[in-house]
Amino acid sequence: MKIVKRYVKDHRKLLFALCMLFAVAALVFYLYSLPLEAVLYTAAVSLVLALIFFILPDFLAYLRRYRILEEWKENLLTAWEVPSFEGTLSEEQLVELCSELCRKLREVETQWDTKQNDMLEYYTLWVHQIKTPLAAMRLILQSHPVETGEVLKQELFKVERYVEMVLGYLRLETMSSDLRLELLPVREVVKQAVKKFAPLFIYQKLSLDLKEFENRVITDEKWLLFVLEQLLSNALKYTKQGGVTIWMDQDDVLYLRDTGAGISPEDLPRVFERGFTGYNGRREKTSTGLGLYLSKVILDKLQNRIEIDSEPGNGTEVRLYLHRPKLGRE
Repeated sequence: MKIVKRYVKDHRKLLFALCMLFAVAALVFYLYSLPLEAVLYTAAVSLVLALIFFILPDFLAYLRRYRILEEWKENLLTAWEVPSFEGTLSEEQLVELCSELCRKLREVETQWDTKQNDMLEYYTLWVHQIKTPLAAMRLILQSHPVETGEVLKQELFKVERYVEMVLGYLRLETMSSDLRLELLPVREVVKQAVKKFAPLFIYQKLSLDLKEFENRVITDEKWLLFVLEQLLSNALKYTKQGGVTIWMDQDDVLYLRDTGAGISPEDLPRVFERGFTGYNGRREKTSTGLGLYLSKVILDKLQNRIEIDSEPGNGTEVRLYLHRPKLGRE
């Protein structure tokens, strides 16, 4: 009954106009001495037709809107500290509530952006600061050899890799403004990554077969190098014997093939998910689940593609599709 009264109140002008129309019709019939039964019959038929085709559908739509507004009201008053309203929400009250909600939402977004920027600045500063003692530790190990010096160097190298990963992760949000696309010889970029991991190849007694190729692609050297370092780090982490082979075909597809443990079929579809370590990562307890995730995000921004094929015990093959998409003419 409450909703019916509300409907009548909100449509009182329309209902009044209909009543006046029937009153005018009755007056006309009365002045011309026409039978009032015809007026009543016409009014009844018109009322039934209006009820079926206009009033009832409109009332049902009004009822749905009423329930939605009531649900909005409860949610808004529960979730936000906004002024309380008695009874049913009118359009003016709904507009006021939405305006207040938008204002509070802007405040929350501003606070969130401030916290995110503060956190980004802190960790970026931390990464740069931690590099100083790490560099000092490396110099000390080089100038004062000890029996466990090589082991310490390898552990220090791993720490440096994690620091680089953190820095890359922090820069990911602003990567678009940091891109510098240019035509580069891919093999030279690969050689930079290989050179950085050369001590680890030697220490683990793994082979490296870097094929000859002269492909040149348009890409960002710093970010492509970051991806290659992540891929080489993964290959060395899970390869105990054998080595890594790198080559590139005429379609600008770069291949990295290792003879490591491989990836189980159930883990393979999820290797690019953030934080996913899989069976190998849980067994080795050294995986962060970020390397392949970051590589995928970076290559997506570079408009390149990465694919992985692997079998447990038969190594892993990573393919980087570095050709640029062709632009159509307008």
